[in-house]
Amino acid sequence: MKYQKPINIWNVVPASRIKDIQAGQWVYAGDKADKGIFLGVKPSGVIVCAWYRNAKNSGDFKGYVKSLRQYALGV
Repeated sequence: MKYQKPINIWNVVPASRIKDIQAGQWVYAGDKADKGIFLGVKPSGVIVCAWYRNAKNSGDFKGYVKSLRQYALGV
């Protein structure tokens, strides 16, 4: 798949299409200034995103994103 401009995940209709977003795609939830990286949807339906500010403030950006990706995959 080809990456697109950041997607407002609140506007994905129907909501079941969220699982079709490619992991690694930049997303936002309402405010374009607050971007995150889409990491997947758990089998329970939980949407997992690494929000940029949280990842940046963690002190280990790559480790933070990797941990959340593993969580999304159920590893």
